[in-house]
Amino acid sequence: MPLPFAPTARFPAGLLPERLDAGEVIVRVHREKQGPIFFGPPAGSPPQNRFDAPNGEYQVLYAAERLEGAFVETVLRRPAHRIVKRSFIEERMWSPLRLNRPIVLAKIMDEGLLFHGVDASVSANDDYGPSQTLALQLYQDFPELDGLAYRSRHNNGEICYAIFDRVLPTDLIQLAGQHFRDHRKRTDELVRLHGAVLDTSPDV
Repeated sequence: MPLPFAPTARFPAGLLPERLDAGEVIVRVHREKQGPIFFGPPAGSPPQNRFDAPNGEYQVLYAAERLEGAFVETVLRRPAHRIVKRSFIEERMWSPLRLNRPIVLAKIMDEGLLFHGVDASVSANDDYGPSQTLALQLYQDFPELDGLAYRSRHNNGEICYAIFDRVLPTDLIQLAGQHFRDHRKRTDELVRLHGAVLDTSPDV
């Protein structure tokens, strides 16, 4: 197990790292028009997601260890009554990204929760304030840190990543992406896996 980073005033136990090696592949689900390598929110926009910077101190790319994690966090995060429109899914695609260098993430899951002075609500609460504050403090206290690893709110068997823009676009190699509209069988499997239901009615 990697050794923790040195303690700081805000993290008296230090930082417990989760390392991803060069050559490892992570998965991102994204809108076709956005592209897979996207750190957000755009400059001047308010924070929107769980580990975004409170005041634009950095930008974040969200990805997952596997397609299942990226899908549930992106497509199934807010379905009404677990119903999701097929057209909503088919505006999106998934893209594998190969790491061009090792990255170091704060382990915000398992034993890393208590280690960093938080609990599982940090990746499950509807209030993003505490999670955004945590990410900012980690970013400020550990200049070599590239982001956070945490468990998906809606499927805690899946590991997700919030990657700071300290990781450059050139540190990520975009592999061939796949359109959900071309893989309806795989889409249906992912929806059924999470007990969700597809609405196939035409858009109004």
